[in-house]
Amino acid sequence: MLRRTVLTGAGSAALIGLAGTQSARADTLEDVKKRGTLVVGMEAAYVPYEFFKDGKIIGYDPDIIELMCATLKVKPQLVDTAWNGIIPALYAKKFDIIVSAMTITKERAEKVLFSMPYADASNVILLRADETKIKTADDLSGKVVGVQIGSAAAGIIQTFAAKLKAEGKPGYADVKQYEHYPEAYQDLLNKRVDAVVNSKSTMLVVMKDAPGKFKMIGGVSDITAYFGMAFRHEDTAFQSFVNQQLAAMKKDGTLAKLQTKWFGATMETPNVVPTVLP
Repeated sequence: MLRRTVLTGAGSAALIGLAGTQSARADTLEDVKKRGTLVVGMEAAYVPYEFFKDGKIIGYDPDIIELMCATLKVKPQLVDTAWNGIIPALYAKKFDIIVSAMTITKERAEKVLFSMPYADASNVILLRADETKIKTADDLSGKVVGVQIGSAAAGIIQTFAAKLKAEGKPGYADVKQYEHYPEAYQDLLNKRVDAVVNSKSTMLVVMKDAPGKFKMIGGVSDITAYFGMAFRHEDTAFQSFVNQQLAAMKKDGTLAKLQTKWFGATMETPNVVPTVLP
């Protein structure tokens, strides 16, 4: 996957103590304050979370980042990054934090430290409006399904395929993986795939922007999923600060206003990472 655009800037180095010991050394949060810049990793190709418009990255995530930076009294610097390498880039200190509609999953939680959820990431199935053969998720058996490479949906459809096969169904005819979701939506319209699986909040916007062309159904996962911001495991102080900011935004209605602005609806999210993850 090629990087679309990179706004140059080095990530900060986090100083940590040995596991199980007390350490007074600062983590990335203090580095950000001293530097005066918060460097944020994201893949700016995921409407409405982050995307390019007139040469600038805008969306739900950049709006939240702006508010956090105002509190920190630092400037945001957004680094557009290939999705399939975004976690390694975080640990290579290319940026300080990932804010890029990242679904909180069991696998990812082993690699990064997550903030509290700030958006609903439950996956649904996008279909052409005139689709008649797919009425439930089970009808994906024998069909071609599209997802983005490295997305949470890519893992969810594998789990669902195993469920179909356990029930004696053949599973998917094929899975097509894309560098960016807009390519998958176009292939759906062109009948190169039969369905696309992605988060409900994103699909709502896709349907709003292309009225009458799509419809969606659920059933591909029985676990409610959420998006979180991701940190290096040692950055517990940074995580605590972000959680405080997100909780305050929820309490005063700021987060709901941003959700209405970008999605046309609000979302219910917990204040802690759920114990059961997709």
